[in-house]
Amino acid sequence: MITRRVLLVEDETTVAFLMKESLLDLGAEYQIEVASSGEEALAKMETVEWDVVVTDQRMPGITGLELIETLKDKAPATRAVLMTAFSTDEVRQAAQRLNVHNYLTKPFPLAALRRVVQDAVALKYADAKEPPSPEPAPTLPLKITLGGNGNVGKTTLIRRLCTGKFEAARLMTIGVDFHLYEIANEVATRRLVVWDVSGQDQFEFTRRAFYRGSKAVGLVYAVDDRASFELLPKWYEEIRAILPTVPVVLAANKGDMPRCVSEDEGRARAREWEAPLFVTSCLTGEGVHDFFHAIAHAAANNCVR
Repeated sequence: MITRRVLLVEDETTVAFLMKESLLDLGAEYQIEVASSGEEALAKMETVEWDVVVTDQRMPGITGLELIETLKDKAPATRAVLMTAFSTDEVRQAAQRLNVHNYLTKPFPLAALRRVVQDAVALKYADAKEPPSPEPAPTLPLKITLGGNGNVGKTTLIRRLCTGKFEAARLMTIGVDFHLYEIANEVATRRLVVWDVSGQDQFEFTRRAFYRGSKAVGLVYAVDDRASFELLPKWYEEIRAILPTVPVVLAANKGDMPRCVSEDEGRARAREWEAPLFVTSCLTGEGVHDFFHAIAHAAANNCVR
């Protein structure tokens, strides 16, 4: 069993304890250690290679950003996650400059921390030259992200893929949701790490953080919602600002509903962006597997460029 090593840097003892206990729920393969200061974290980095470092920003001595900047020189493959209860534009911009894997504003659900760490570990090994598994046909994680306005059915699409059933989506409280799905072809089995980001404006910064590392992006609009189609260029530009060359796949969802957007309009937009378009229906299952298989194929090709 391969050990995933996570270093949690938090100077508040109670908060650190709760976070560590939550991260231990990820499984026996995760080794979670705590450092109460940036200086202690640096000392631990001298002897151990960490997969992920999760650090608070405001601490006595070295700040979280200063620690991450040092980490980039000492261990560039390690993924960094920054936490702060005092979010400012200056801190956000510095986090973006240092290309942190994610930026969490306190308070946040402990489930969100687990998902961020799990995603960071998966992407670290996906980016490695050799996969960590000794097996001849490893499951290779591929991060993909779904974008598009709220209520177009992104979460329901994922649930249809994973369960084969139509299930109404639950509300997202943190602006993102996380799913795993294994998809097989004649070459290998690949694990899709699917991030479903909220379309609400207040989650824009969260979305930008979660785009990073995506190997492909699926953009979804609903054929019975004209506004969701007309706002697609806003989503496209937002993604291109973070991932200028990432492959994009389009889904015209709710294909079982009366149309406000013609198929010709959808095809024209797809040609403009040189992106494949799939008509999907969470109710009937039409096009759902084809859409996700296309994203997986695009993501796999993106990994070998």
